[in-house]
Amino acid sequence: MVGYFHLVPDYQILLEEVFEYGNAVVAFGTAGGTYAPNGELLEQNKWQVPAAWRASVSDNFLTEWRVYADNEPLRQLMRK
Repeated sequence: MVGYFHLVPDYQILLEEVFEYGNAVVAFGTAGGTYAPNGELLEQNKWQVPAAWRASVSDNFLTEWRVYADNEPLRQLMRK
């Protein structure tokens, strides 16, 4: 996981909607950042995608974490 934040140091999640149901929380929004393999935050390497997250909690512990996002824009930048 640390490697991911090294490649996308300005990674951000912007939540637009959050719903709670029982022990589950679901959030919808966008995720994005700048692909920076050499530490440079270049404008042409910015990406952003729609995303959704689902978390389940039991006894005050996170028991499940799911992320739904199409990371193809980031993969395309990594292939360049």
